[in-house]
Amino acid sequence: VALVDRVGQAVIATAGHVEHGKSALVRALTGMDPEHSAEEHRAEQPGRSAAGEVGFAWLTLPSGQHLTLIDLPGQERSVPNLLAGAGPAAAVLFAVAADAGWSAQSARQLAMLDALGIRRGLLVVTRADLADPGPALSQASTQIAASGLGEVEALAVSAVTGQGLPELADALGRLADRLPVPDPCAPVRVWVDRSFSA
Repeated sequence: VALVDRVGQAVIATAGHVEHGKSALVRALTGMDPEHSAEEHRAEQPGRSAAGEVGFAWLTLPSGQHLTLIDLPGQERSVPNLLAGAGPAAAVLFAVAADAGWSAQSARQLAMLDALGIRRGLLVVTRADLADPGPALSQASTQIAASGLGEVEALAVSAVTGQGLPELADALGRLADRLPVPDPCAPVRVWVDRSFSA
């Protein structure tokens, strides 16, 4: 798994409650399915689902910045995968659905990211085409501000209509600009998410 296929590429995790639109948002931003590579689609066994697995996608912003997005699982039973996926991340894009709002699972994921020491991020209220994003933005902003992330930039988007996606790309660029530059001489930790044979 190439988490840093370009020197200095920013690694940002997407987190939040299961079914709050994280993967749909990643697909809308990148055009890639974060849950499966082409090889995994070919090798997948019938009945096997990628739900609960860590997903990956890559994005080049209009500025030319390259980002790796790690799509963290939202299921409670997938905590080990979430922790392994979040390990290489320097920041988080935390998703909360406009039509569902903050939840106990949102709070658990935020606590895990806090424990991992992730201190930079964005709040994205998804599915803004289905409900007024205002209440979810307000509640989630308050919860995140009380964590180690502190005050974060927040915006509402819709993966279906495209609302807010250009603004999100700009916000990701600003977030990437604030991330520390990786030290090429630092020790390397290689994270293996999963492997398979054809």
